[in-house]
Amino acid sequence: MVDVRIDTRGVPKGPAYEEGSTVLHRDGLTAPDASDPTTAAAGVDCAGYRRVRFDLDTTGSTGLTALRVQLLCWNPAAGRYFCGAERQFTAAELAENPVPSLEVEVRGGTAFLKIVSATATALALDVYATPS
Repeated sequence: MVDVRIDTRGVPKGPAYEEGSTVLHRDGLTAPDASDPTTAAAGVDCAGYRRVRFDLDTTGSTGLTALRVQLLCWNPAAGRYFCGAERQFTAAELAENPVPSLEVEVRGGTAFLKIVSATATALALDVYATPS
């Protein structure tokens, strides 16, 4: 039987979503990733959570005109990451919001946010992750 929250009048409430603690997933990135990570330890363990939000802090970058990121999902049976969706941020998007976030469904898995490419005079990127 599924756990259901009940309000003070005995009426069932909607699903409860708990937010996990925010962690610094990656910091001090100055260049795109040359390759995929080789171990699950590099990713964010989202066991018990359905989604993860990645917050990208590019405020230390100069001349950032393009940024492409890609979700990697760890497959424990294969012992490697598999490529997920990509997202490209344009110069206009980054100028308007230098701290974008992405929310992705991970269904309890381990996720890694790969920096595929970046066009900048000097890239300075930190990535935070919050499972929920």
